[in-house]
Amino acid sequence: MHQDAVYPLAAVQFLSLVHSGQRSDVDCLITVQLRDRTRELTIVDIGTILSLAHQIPETVWCWLVNTPIDLRTLNEIY
Repeated sequence: MHQDAVYPLAAVQFLSLVHSGQRSDVDCLITVQLRDRTRELTIVDIGTILSLAHQIPETVWCWLVNTPIDLRTLNEIY
């Protein structure tokens, strides 16, 4: 490691799949929740992030996830 090197990092919260990651019959979205209700952040190399996901709050601890993102359509619906 070089003392003056810059490393692109991201702080992320890992989520768990609900219903084994099956898509909903109603909206075809996947539901995720916080793991063990923790708020810990993990530092990862930003290059390991494959793509973005749009999260729609369902409850305090659960979100619907739309990926790949079609923000224009999603924002018109929700």
